[in-house]
This record gives sequence, C-alpha cells and structure tokens, in this order.
Amino acid sequence: MFIMDGQLFEIFKIWLVLLFIKESTGQTTANQQALHTHLFTSYDAGEKPYCGGAVNVTLDLALRQVIDLDEPQQILRANVWVRLKWQDCRLTWTPSSYGNIGNFIVPYKYIWIPDLTLYDSVSSEFVGLKEYRPNIYPDGTVYYNFPSVLESICTVDVERFPYDEQTCKMLFGSWAYHGNDMDLQYKKPEGDLSSAVTNVEWTYISLKAERHVLYYGCCPEPYPDVTYYLRLKRKPQFYLINLIVPSMLITVMAALGYYLPVESGEKVSLQITVMLSLAVFQLLVADKLPPSAEATPVIATYFNFSLFLVGLACVMAVVVIAIHYQGNRRMPDWLYKFGVLKLSVITCVHLGNNSVVSNQKVDTTNSIVVKNQTHKVCPDLNETNRNLTLINMEKPVVTLENGREEHKESGATAPNRVNQDDWRRLALVVDRLSFYVFCIVGITGTSIIFSQFGM
Repeated sequence: MFIMDGQLFEIFKIWLVLLFIKESTGQTTANQQALHTHLFTSYDAGEKPYCGGAVNVTLDLALRQVIDLDEPQQILRANVWVRLKWQDCRLTWTPSSYGNIGNFIVPYKYIWIPDLTLYDSVSSEFVGLKEYRPNIYPDGTVYYNFPSVLESICTVDVERFPYDEQTCKMLFGSWAYHGNDMDLQYKKPEGDLSSAVTNVEWTYISLKAERHVLYYGCCPEPYPDVTYYLRLKRKPQFYLINLIVPSMLITVMAALGYYLPVESGEKVSLQITVMLSLAVFQLLVADKLPPSAEATPVIATYFNFSLFLVGLACVMAVVVIAIHYQGNRRMPDWLYKFGVLKLSVITCVHLGNNSVVSNQKVDTTNSIVVKNQTHKVCPDLNETNRNLTLINMEKPVVTLENGREEHKESGATAPNRVNQDDWRRLALVVDRLSFYVFCIVGITGTSIIFSQFGM
C-alpha cells in the first residue's frame, strides 16, 4: 500500500510539471500572438521606416569559403555570411507587457528589409537576402543574418602567375534608396575571416572594408556603398611541380642534342620534339589565364623564351649538318683560318692531325718521320696531340698558304678527302660554339625571367 502511494505521488508530480509547461507554453504563445498583433496590425513592409532621418544600415561580412576564382572568366565565387543591422522605430514594445519577450523572430516578408545589392554581381539576384528570418529586439533594432553565395566580377592580374596575388572587390549598396533615405555603413574596417574554410589553391590574406559616397549621372543624390577587398595569394606548388619544373627539364633535354654526332639527323628531330612539348605546356597555361593585353604573364615569357632557345638550337643543328655534308667543295682559306683554326682554340675542340694519311697505315720504307704541327688547343687535352706523323715520300706534298697540306695524286681521292675533313672539322667547331651559346643564353635568360617571380 505504501508502494502504491509512492507511485501515485510520482505520477502526481509529473502531472503537475506537464500542467505547468502547458500553462507556460500557452501563456508564451498568447504573448507572442499579442506582440505580433501589436507590431504588425498597421505595419506596411513595403514602406521604409521614417524615424527622423535616413535609416542607418550597418553591414558586416564574414567569409566562409572561396569556392572558385575563374581566371579566364574573371569571376569570383564565394560563400559568405552577411550580417545586417538597422533600426525600425515601428517595431518597438515593452517586454514586461508581453511576458518579458526579449526578441522576436519573424519571416522576412513581415518587415521592411534594405534592398542590399552586390553591384558587380554576375547573377541577377542576391541569393539569401529574402529567404531567412530577421531577429527583432524591443528597441526596434533588427538583426538580419543570412548565408549567401556571391558571384562577383574580379579583375585578375596574371603578370606574376603562379606567384601572384589577387584582390577582388565586392561592392554593396542600395539600388533604390539614396544616401538621404538609407545610409550604409560598415561595422568594422575588416571583415571576418575567423570562420573561413581553407582553400586548396588560395591563401586568405585580408578582407578590408571601405565606405564610399558616389554621385552617378542619373541622380543628383549621393549613393553610399561599402566595398570589401578580398586579398588572395595563390599557392604555387601545384603549378611549380606540374608546369614549371617539367618545362625546365624539357628545355634541358634540348642540350642533349649536342652530344649526338654532327652528321646525325636525329639532332633536328630531338629539337623539334622538344619544341612541340613546350608548345603543349604553353597551351595548358593559356587555358588557365584570361586574355590580357595589359600585362604578359612571366611564365608565358619563359615559355616563349624556351621556344626561341630550342628553335635556335634546331636551326643550328640544320646548319651544322649542312656544313658537314658540303662534300668535295674546297673551303675558302679565310674560312679555314678563322672557322677551323681560331674558333677551335676558343671552343676547345681537338681537331686531330691535319694530314690526310695521319690515321692510316703507311709504308715507312719510303717515309720520314716529322713532328706533328697540331697544337694543343685546350689545357685539359692529353699529350697524345704531340704524336708523330708519317708522311709518305713517294707522293709529293704541296703546302698551301693556310698551312693545309695536299698530296698530289693522279686521281681526286686525296684532295676530296681533305676537303671533307675540313668541312667536318668546321661542323664540329660550329656545333660546339652553338652549345656554348645555348648554355649561356639559357642560364642567363632563365635567371632574369625567374628573378621577376622573386625566387
């Protein structure tokens, strides 16, 4: 019996609590209905509050995430939180008269809302402006916070891509009300970045606010606006690994063509292949950047320079092959003196013996041994340049003014062989000189170009 009485007592307490909640809920609902009637019986949401002057609207912007910065289209897509605050003198009440209600949340269509507009918007409407619920306080202060996805025009400066920084502005203002009716102010000189989600391509540097008062040609009244400047810095690692480093390696591959024999036609094929590879990388960069006549991207300058350098190497490969296959034409004396003798010393090319039969087996019976006239052209060459040369005495030797020797024979075999060796030597010298020019110009030009990146 005692247990039954205890259970009944617990049930009675639960019943009292539920009854109290019901009464409180009913009372609160009644207070809210009474407050709603008090505020909106004669309220017109289409009319601006007239409380002795312009309505002061305060704007605060919080960046949530940069969704995308489309460089070719120059459009910024960002997820933001918009925070508005203004005073509406028609929305006041005494809390003690309505159950101490401290704030009142209503649908947006019940009250007047500033026609805030993103002037540089790509879309026709401000997403979220008329989809959420404002919060009203007893003194008539209205807070309207809502998320939105903004699509704004952003002028992109691609000169230092991919080590570039971009500043995108978002200009907010009223489209219908001038400054005498609605005064727009910013809450803080800097927007809120504390809740921003990290972007994989961009680093958020700052979000600064500025207020301007402009006069347009349509109207004599002032139009205030608040402009937020979002400063972004690109993360270059992706482009460095996938564009710049591969293109540099491809350009270096062009230097391998100088290790091929001068008579090899594959020298030209290699240079053309390298040029095509660089052209593909240049197309990838061109698709990423907007067409701009004001500034040329530094990376585009680098690709153009690389194409020029490899193209020059390709032309020189053709010239070297053409020199090598000059055949039996006699080389002019001035060209031999300058192109073969002097340039071989400058370029450190060892030309070997000048005698036609220097590397051939000869009969020493009718021969004499003389000192070779070949000079040591580079300090790092070995002493084999000082070998002795055998000259066959059965065939007269004619020494020309330039130092070349020819053997008089009944046929054209020996003179032809001399001419071919001269052209081969000249081709070696020109190829080596082209290699030095390629390295010097390539290293110097690349250093100058990448110094503009601040690297």
